[in-house]
Amino acid sequence: MSHSTTPTAGGVLAAAAALQDPTRETYTREQVAYLMRLAYDSGRTATHLADVARIHCASVDSGWTRQTYEQRVAEEMAEMDHVARAVAAREGRTYRVHPGGPVDWETGQPVRHLEVAA
Repeated sequence: MSHSTTPTAGGVLAAAAALQDPTRETYTREQVAYLMRLAYDSGRTATHLADVARIHCASVDSGWTRQTYEQRVAEEMAEMDHVARAVAAREGRTYRVHPGGPVDWETGQPVRHLEVAA
């Protein structure tokens, strides 16, 4: 992979091959950054495609076009909250609304004291 984190067709193929290599156990910072960029771009693409699909469907469902952006976001947030509550119930956990701010990657718990990474 190159030093850039901007995805290229060859870089995507190289990343896919590296991820499928059963002998590979560690990745360089550069490779992790590249893979994170691919995941980010993939998510952005999915979001844009969902938006395009909604616009396309607006011609069929005129009620959707009357919704404001804030109403659509509120609906999506309510749906995510519903799913989070269902997952917590299924796992036998108490559901708590996240207070905002940074979260520990491993535990999902809020980070109280931020330290500067070396």
